[in-house]
Amino acid sequence: MDKKSILFVNQSSGYLMIDIINAHVPYYDDIVLITGFLNPRETPLNEKVKVKMCKLYDRSTAKSRFYTWFIFWIQSVFYIFLKYRNYNLYFVSNPPINVFSARLTKRPFAFLVYDLYPEALSRFNYLKESSILYKLWSNSNSIAYNKAQKLFTISSGIKKAMLNYKLAKEKIEIVPIWTNADFFKKVAKNENIFLKLNDIENKFIIGYSGNLGKSHPLEKLIDLANILKDQKDILFLIIGEGDKKNLLQEAKQNLKLENVKILGYQETEIFPHVLHAMDIGVITLDSKASDLSVPSKIYNLMSAGKPVMGISSESSELAKLIKENDIGKNFDKVDIDEMKSFIISLKNNDHLYKEIHQKSYETGLKFTPKNAMKMILK
Repeated sequence: MDKKSILFVNQSSGYLMIDIINAHVPYYDDIVLITGFLNPRETPLNEKVKVKMCKLYDRSTAKSRFYTWFIFWIQSVFYIFLKYRNYNLYFVSNPPINVFSARLTKRPFAFLVYDLYPEALSRFNYLKESSILYKLWSNSNSIAYNKAQKLFTISSGIKKAMLNYKLAKEKIEIVPIWTNADFFKKVAKNENIFLKLNDIENKFIIGYSGNLGKSHPLEKLIDLANILKDQKDILFLIIGEGDKKNLLQEAKQNLKLENVKILGYQETEIFPHVLHAMDIGVITLDSKASDLSVPSKIYNLMSAGKPVMGISSESSELAKLIKENDIGKNFDKVDIDEMKSFIISLKNNDHLYKEIHQKSYETGLKFTPKNAMKMILK
């Protein structure tokens, strides 16, 4: 019997990637992961998996993103085409230029698309559709997606955009992101380590944790904080790194907002405490990217039972998820007064808050690690 081997290529490997790889263990004798960052959560990577570390993804600026994508890709080419040249392949759209390797290989491979490029780069004016790189990239997408033995994505919106590459509908399998409620077990506020470390106990916290990049209209939180600055028990908590971090810090300083706290990324071990510190979880998505991405953070917020305040297009997958499950409210054409009313209503109406909390938690239970079993390349 021939030995079955598979090589995974994903620059940032968190709990989703670990669940997917672990799901492959019964089907492969040899499994290798090429990554720049391995971040286990409640489930460790199976000890059978060999890990090869390459360039870490740096999302702090546009320049650093492109640079670290390219270096990782160059390093991965060595492993894909030389060291592990007989292995099946499993590509993830991180870095998105993995598609060029997928285009070139003749081996069986799966491709998991979290975000669609180069379309996202074009919408944010990083790359013109008329450019040679855009056309080469699009052509590579078309070839790679059609060649893929398995082609996965996470939402109907992304699938619709992918169909522009003249793919058969049945070619693309939609498997929603998942989370694990066991990791986000209830943490009482008087036992919350994160609250105590940051001296923000006894606050009603509107929190955002994630990328502070161009596709996230986070300046709206500063506007909200400015309007609500007289309510001393309300705090706006912004956690993350990215292009907008300095702008947010400058706005906070210029407006003298004591009700805004901006922090860097927190350690995975303390993350459940971070989410349970929040009373409302904020998720933002620029309208330009509404059909090309689904923020994974909404699934974690649901696992913690948090009401969600979305800032995105009403046509986005994010808005649909919030509305269909009644787990908060999404704001499209952002009305600061309406957002203020939403926050105040949840703060002052304990019955309403508990009702949305329960719906959020129950919705999160629909998206479990069992979804990883639907993403196997056999």
